[in-house]
Amino acid sequence: MAEDVIKEEVAQDSADEAETQVYEIGFHIVPTVEEGKLSAEVDSIKSLIEKSGGTFITEEFPKNITLAYTIVKNIEGKIKKFDNAYFGWVKFEMKTDSIVNVKEGLDLNKEVLRYLIIKTVKESTLIPKGVISPKPEISRNVKPKAPLKTTPEVETKDKENKEPVSEKELDKTIEELIVE
Repeated sequence: MAEDVIKEEVAQDSADEAETQVYEIGFHIVPTVEEGKLSAEVDSIKSLIEKSGGTFITEEFPKNITLAYTIVKNIEGKIKKFDNAYFGWVKFEMKTDSIVNVKEGLDLNKEVLRYLIIKTVKESTLIPKGVISPKPEISRNVKPKAPLKTTPEVETKDKENKEPVSEKELDKTIEELIVE
């Protein structure tokens, strides 16, 4: 009986390791790669995923972009700085225990400037071009609040008196307000 429980636990552990997950890799390829050889670099990334047991869902071919900041990378013992790179991404499905192989392969690829591996969903999260997202509905039953007062109200002793105040009267009023 105890052996049956252990076998079930081992089977469950194997099932957990064999669980598949959808991943997306966003990557920058160094701009020193010629445009004619760019597809070969993308193919090397995709073959790394295939060798690790991944199945492709969708992708976007890299485009040359200006980076938000300069990225420094040590390539073959030389420090190089990059202000632009080719950016692309690949979405695929793979067993969770195999993603480490992909990470290690990307780390060894000297043409990959940076990359990011994320867990995601199979469905497309992009809004198709030309489709306007719906605006949130605004409740019409809300009563408007009273407007904010932008200028303070000043009390006057004599509201009827609308004549300008002389300088002497103004000085006298100020002196009365000053407490010594």
